[in-house]
Amino acid sequence: MADRDTAQNQETHEQEWYAHAPKVADAFRKGIPVLVTTWGGREVSGLVCDREQAGLLLDIRGLETESLGYIFLPWSSVEQVEIREVAPRRIKSLPG
Repeated sequence: MADRDTAQNQETHEQEWYAHAPKVADAFRKGIPVLVTTWGGREVSGLVCDREQAGLLLDIRGLETESLGYIFLPWSSVEQVEIREVAPRRIKSLPG
């Protein structure tokens, strides 16, 4: 009986975690700080300005030396994106 309760508690915990897990759209929302590693080994840090099927646009002003302002990284050049913290969007529920 105790094993069944433990399994139910673990399943409930996992369901709650999945319900609160961030989404890609939240991770790449405007203003989110990211660190991108390219396939060539370059690391670029900046704030997300926009993302689309072609790639990711970052604001790098003041974050890197000799920064030009913005940088566009095509997805084909991106090996990894580190996102320190993702705040899920707040969902307003209407009283029903």
